[in-house]
Amino acid sequence: MEYPVTPKPEAVEDLPTVELGVVPASKAVEDLPTIKTEIPSTSPQVENLPAVRFGVVPAPKAVEDLPTVKMGASPSLHFAETKERNQKSTGKGGKGLLIRVAQLKKTFSPSSLKQMTKRQRLSLAVRLLLVFCILAPLAGGIVYAMQGLTTYNSLREHANQGVQHFQNIKTLLSGSTALNPAQKQPNILNEQKLKLSLKELQDARTEFTIAQQTLNTSSFVHLVEQNSSSYQQQIVAARQALGIGIEATYMGEDALHLVMKLAPKLSKPLLASSKDPLVTSSDLALIQQTLKIMQPRFERITTSLHQLSLDALPLSDQQRAQAKQYLQLLPQVEQGFSLANNLTSVAGWLLGVDKQRTFLVQTMDRGELRATGGFNGQYGELTVSGGRFSPLTLKDISLIEYVAGNPTNGQLAPSAYRSWWPFANWGVRDANLSADFPTSAKIITDLYHSEVNRDVDGVIMFSPFLIERVLEVTGPITINEYHETITSQNLEERLHYYQLDNAGIRKAELVEHVEDPAQARKLFTSRLAKVLMERIQSAPLNDLLLLGTMFMQNLKTKDLEVYLNNEQAQSLLSRYGYAAEIDRSTTHDGLYIVQANVSASKASQFTRSIFKDNVTLDAQGGATHVLQIRLAYNQIGSVYGLDTLRDYVRIYVPSSAKFLGGDGFYTNDPLCGGGFGTCSRDGIYSHQQLICPPGQYEAGASAPMLDDPYYQQWHPLNQIGEPTNFQSDEPGRAMFAGYLVVPKNCTLSASVSWYVPPMGKDPYQLLVQRQSGTFPELDLSLLPPSGNCASLSSQGVYYNGPLTQDRLFQSKSPTNAVANNNNCYPGPGV
Repeated sequence: MEYPVTPKPEAVEDLPTVELGVVPASKAVEDLPTIKTEIPSTSPQVENLPAVRFGVVPAPKAVEDLPTVKMGASPSLHFAETKERNQKSTGKGGKGLLIRVAQLKKTFSPSSLKQMTKRQRLSLAVRLLLVFCILAPLAGGIVYAMQGLTTYNSLREHANQGVQHFQNIKTLLSGSTALNPAQKQPNILNEQKLKLSLKELQDARTEFTIAQQTLNTSSFVHLVEQNSSSYQQQIVAARQALGIGIEATYMGEDALHLVMKLAPKLSKPLLASSKDPLVTSSDLALIQQTLKIMQPRFERITTSLHQLSLDALPLSDQQRAQAKQYLQLLPQVEQGFSLANNLTSVAGWLLGVDKQRTFLVQTMDRGELRATGGFNGQYGELTVSGGRFSPLTLKDISLIEYVAGNPTNGQLAPSAYRSWWPFANWGVRDANLSADFPTSAKIITDLYHSEVNRDVDGVIMFSPFLIERVLEVTGPITINEYHETITSQNLEERLHYYQLDNAGIRKAELVEHVEDPAQARKLFTSRLAKVLMERIQSAPLNDLLLLGTMFMQNLKTKDLEVYLNNEQAQSLLSRYGYAAEIDRSTTHDGLYIVQANVSASKASQFTRSIFKDNVTLDAQGGATHVLQIRLAYNQIGSVYGLDTLRDYVRIYVPSSAKFLGGDGFYTNDPLCGGGFGTCSRDGIYSHQQLICPPGQYEAGASAPMLDDPYYQQWHPLNQIGEPTNFQSDEPGRAMFAGYLVVPKNCTLSASVSWYVPPMGKDPYQLLVQRQSGTFPELDLSLLPPSGNCASLSSQGVYYNGPLTQDRLFQSKSPTNAVANNNNCYPGPGV
């Protein structure tokens, strides 16, 4: 008997369709874990047997690519199509699907079942059970796969939404006058934007919390975590990331609540003159309380971040790269948070909350280089009360020290520096003799009290580099009376013009209506400082934040140096590397080259300082240094003084260092010039340590110096040799020092060699310190011992570039070492 077939429509597309697909997902199904069930075996090579897998058939990348099963309204297919498919399924042209359906119907009819024997019914039941056992795990796998896909999509969606809320906060609160000059108040002080940011934080926490709860309660996640070790790391990383996000929202709320309370004060010019205090003791108490609440949250975040594996998170390459950049900033963030915590304890003292504070401010002229960065020709007093700064007026220090009856008359430098300091009448202007800024600052505060009978709470010095960077933030400054516009590019040149050039001094006399050149020469600088301070005091918060960041960086480079007469505050500067101290460590090697121009001229600005140090390590970890110092003096402008450069150079090294030899330093033995005959046109030293244009080997005149045998005469060029001073003026440091004398447009080379025994630290480390007011060119080679590279504990290091701040160099472990290869050094030849 044949079943009738419903006529086939003209086109299959005309049939109504029921589409069977999977829940739409953004993640490919193949990313879901596969549940594996191994078949036990008594074979000794069980691991070689294939495993029976009940899992999900690999799926295409997108759900849209899945084929759609279309079922028409007709109960049966066209007979011819059915017959063809039946033939393919049987492989030998069976009677077709209709016959099989009829047979099945007959088999399972009530009458047929009754006619079966007990054994036949049992056999049928067993076969049905086997079919169920095969199909049930497959169906269960599909169900779990669908559940896993849904769980994954939910987690990803909530996490992404939480991150998006953080991005919204960044958009709300970002904005600066640099990007938008018309915007004078930063968004972080806008009350409406602060409220919107709080709402975004709350929404972010909600999203992260839902995702966290899903991870912790999902049976599918629990099953995967228990049975798939490859996914355990991803689940752990997801929990850590969500916990970090939740803690960050709480910290953000604490910070925003604090800002909202302080915003009314911060919205006004912070440094403007006012009788109302900017900071009160209650403000500081509020800040301390907020930081105390944030501290444990911050510690939990940093601990989790250190443990977090970014590679285990489902991030795109761009997201992962961005996250790694943020993680690299973590040490700075940790240091900043720690510094903020510690600063609150001394902020009251520093900002004059309890009592007005007074700080001595001194400029440093790097054209006349001194140990802390330059000659101190001008000074002023900066007072702070309740966070408000008084206007700063700079004065000429010579108006105090070059008058009759001043304590500086006839005064000598301290004994530690007296052997080389050449001038009498020593005072505040020359007191920065130590490269260790706290040492110089203490000397200066004592001298200042002696000279002006005033006590100060600290000393602040800055080089022209700092002012140049301030001008880059504030913009050029116009001094209308002088018809001058000062920029970061012409600052030094215009200062020297009005201080030292006769034409500039005369112009200052006319503008300022004075007839005393000594009084007039610093008045332009005073006007510039006044206008600059007014610009800073009226600056919007955005610019002040930029300046604050820049000041912190300049503390690192020593172009801004600060000493505080408060033990707790000074210890904080030292702890965070802001104290401009000389390194006295006994755990690593060190090198600090300090120059002092005693020529009574501004020749330093035209002199290149080039330091080349070849350091060879021995098998025990000791280091042999061969240092070459080259001073290339090219006088391309006025030096406002005598032509010949006289630099006193001190080389500070660890106290255990052993001197080996040196050359190029001035001795007391005259060679030629002055009253000792004409110097050769083409060179005077056997190894060409001094190279000058032909006929310019002349020392010329010198400023009046103590015990000068050639007073008011032309000086000769002396013979050269090893350093002349080995008595260190810094505790905990050995010193090799002496004069380097360089005529105009000449280049002098000096050398020093010493050995530093092992410092007890592996690998070898060398800290090279930078002197304020300089950008020396450093050529450094750290060379491992010659011999078998494979047996070495270090590999060569090479650096060639400017030294912009203190820098630590460390030897590296050898890679791909080759036995009996003497060339372990990877850099260019020395």
